[in-house]
Amino acid sequence: MLPGMTVRRLLGCNLALSATPSRFRAGRGFCARHCFSAALLSAALVAQLGFSACQSSAPARPAAAAPAYPTYGAAPSPGPYAQQPYPQQQYPQAPPPPAYPAAPARPPAPAVAPAVVLPSVAGDPINDVNLPWLRQQAQSILAELVQALPDVARPRVQGIPLVVDDTVGEVNAFAACSDGRSLMAITDGLLEIMARLAQAAAHDEIFGGNTTDQYIQFIATRLEAGKPIPRPTGLFSAAAQTDGRKVARQHVLFEEETAFVLGHELAHHHLGHLPCTGKAGPLGSGDLARTLAHNVPLFNQPNEAAADLAGTTNVLDAGKRRASHWSEGGGLLTMRFFLGLDGGGFNLLLAFQHSHPSPRLRIPLIQESANYWRRTGGIGIPVLRIGG
Repeated sequence: MLPGMTVRRLLGCNLALSATPSRFRAGRGFCARHCFSAALLSAALVAQLGFSACQSSAPARPAAAAPAYPTYGAAPSPGPYAQQPYPQQQYPQAPPPPAYPAAPARPPAPAVAPAVVLPSVAGDPINDVNLPWLRQQAQSILAELVQALPDVARPRVQGIPLVVDDTVGEVNAFAACSDGRSLMAITDGLLEIMARLAQAAAHDEIFGGNTTDQYIQFIATRLEAGKPIPRPTGLFSAAAQTDGRKVARQHVLFEEETAFVLGHELAHHHLGHLPCTGKAGPLGSGDLARTLAHNVPLFNQPNEAAADLAGTTNVLDAGKRRASHWSEGGGLLTMRFFLGLDGGGFNLLLAFQHSHPSPRLRIPLIQESANYWRRTGGIGIPVLRIGG
């Protein structure tokens, strides 16, 4: 127990604090609190309050140990009077910075497929527009088309001859009858144009550019009746012309073009559009083809549509047997050529234009026939066949 005098002195200290003006007490609240909590056992804390009356009579006490302060940068330890959070909501805060969208991640660079290098090809028959070779190719393609026909159609056109019309400047293909027997005809002019179209389209696929449209425009502005097919110069560089990739691709395109043209005309025969269906005629001559070309009737729209549908199916059926897998691309390329002439004021290809509908009508038929064939796993659009 503390001596009575000591207790009285401590009480006197408290009274002294109470009598102190409020403006002083507010600044010394920390000392006052410690007087009641710690100075009951240690007079040394009372002496720190600065009251001489208390200091004069307080017995000596051991010096209090210096308070331990936390290391700089360390989190302060919670004391008996933990600091209350500051009421930030009472004061307006600066708005947060606007959130900017994160920059999109850069897609990984696509893997570059190794280029297929093919040796250059000199003396290619399509580059040279070798007409005897082009004619022979047409004969071979016709044979493949006949073999790919269904059993009900093949006997109708087995052995049908293909006659080449060598009339200068003539661009046409047609199905006809001669003395009650069936035949088909194609002109040198159309073979030449398809060969150059194949070159241009293959060039654009391999090297880019619009060489195909340039060639179509060249023909549209320079072709004259009775004169040779104009031959462009400077469309291809020497290196591009003999590039092995271009040469390989142009052969496929020429085959597809020729297959579509012949498949269309062949369909007129095996669908029964002509009275001589099923009676193959003798191999005709250019003179016979020229005579027949002037007597080909104007096109019949339903028959032409049916021939496009069946002809496209025939091309795809024959193409699936080949390593190159023919598509409808050659037929669409041919239509692209005639579309470039159609309605442009160039009344040039009278025979072909008068015996066939506008390419604007034919392109959707070709596309729909090919799409149907793929959707059904190789079944063609059903087409009416006249005469069984």
